[in-house]
Amino acid sequence: MAILGIDTSNYTTSIAVVDRKGKILCDLREVLKVPIGQNGLRQSEAFFQHSQNLPKLINKLKQLDIIQQLEAIAVSKSPRNSEKSYMPVFMAGTNIAAILSDAMSLPIHFCSHQEGHIYAGMFPSNLQPPFIALHLSGGTTDLLNVQAEDDFRLKINQLGSSSDLHCGQFIDRIGVKLGLTFPCGQAMEKMAMQCKSPQKGLIPSVVKGGEASFSGPLTKATGLLSEGSVSANELSYNVFHTVAKTAEKMIRYGVGQTNLNKVLLVGGVASNKQIRAWLKHRLRLKLYFANAELSRDNGVGVALMGLKALE
Repeated sequence: MAILGIDTSNYTTSIAVVDRKGKILCDLREVLKVPIGQNGLRQSEAFFQHSQNLPKLINKLKQLDIIQQLEAIAVSKSPRNSEKSYMPVFMAGTNIAAILSDAMSLPIHFCSHQEGHIYAGMFPSNLQPPFIALHLSGGTTDLLNVQAEDDFRLKINQLGSSSDLHCGQFIDRIGVKLGLTFPCGQAMEKMAMQCKSPQKGLIPSVVKGGEASFSGPLTKATGLLSEGSVSANELSYNVFHTVAKTAEKMIRYGVGQTNLNKVLLVGGVASNKQIRAWLKHRLRLKLYFANAELSRDNGVGVALMGLKALE
């Protein structure tokens, strides 16, 4: 028997299936196509692409002979676990989940995109709340106090965020200026790794309490690029160095506010090796990371929430 997880974010159409032991039976994703030079998609365009991608991914499930094994469906319906949290793109996932639920007489469980990320990070190490989570992505720079609820959901209290741009937006806007295809994080990471003796500290890290800011760092990075004073590789290195320092400051603030010493890093930006290495070097805390593939947008964490709901 198995559980289907569906997630339709601003970046990726994702479906995944896990069995009763949490083993991943399939992990299917389709990254949304963004025209070269653009910094993302409008919600309407993202919704349209999800609507095209989902039937194709469901058909792949049929070809794998997995769909007959399903006993429940889980789907993300919002960015965060909050009544005020809403984005139209998640309706693409909830619509297909409702159709499958009715057609196959399967129970459906709703969660948030952020909870899916956290579950994907919790599962490999069997991490259990309470802990601090830092969600780093194109749409979030969220510092979170994560507590258990009575059911499969998570009680999440936000300790900090970004006052303007999110860390992934900062990275992608520089990447697009470098001529890279959105999203740019993985390509910039490869460029940064080629920088053998980088000059550090070229871009400031701005954090006040638990609130980060990336508008100033973006202005500085854009200026360096316009001046031609640093190579693209060195600029990429410094962009990630700034994000790493910002993450460190936010985590230290969160520890001071909660006295918790377990910290989970999730989200696509958290898959970056340079950021991980910096935090491991600088922080004497119990740091937990999802593997790189499950740090990025995926349906596995959502499926794992569905598994938890059946317990």
